Amino acid sequence: VSANSFGNAGFSVLLPGARLEGRCGPTNARVRCHLGLKIPPGCELVVGGEPQCWSEGHCLLVDDSFLHTAAHNGSAEDGPRVVFIVDLWHPNVAGAERQALDFVFAPDP
Repeated sequence: VSANSFGNAGFSVLLPGARLEGRCGPTNARVRCHLGLKIPPGCELVVGGEPQCWSEGHCLLVDDSFLHTAAHNGSAEDGPRVVFIVDLWHPNVAGAERQALDFVFAPDP
């Protein structure tokens, strides 16, 4: 099992009225998998200028090296938007490249 600073997993909770301004991930060597757990109406994700759709119980793969924003335009009664996010290797990153990236970006002991 390898570890590097790009491998993450966790819950993302966005409250009604919240907006995450444009940001870019640190590399295109990964793909982020968003598993929709609770997706109220009015939630949006835009990646590279293209709207994406979360869906409860389904995964959405995102290259977050593109500029992306997220917003929850729903009401307080809708509750939070909740997704579980897991980083995966981009399928075009070869095994030797993965090993090199694991070495270069290994976490501090």
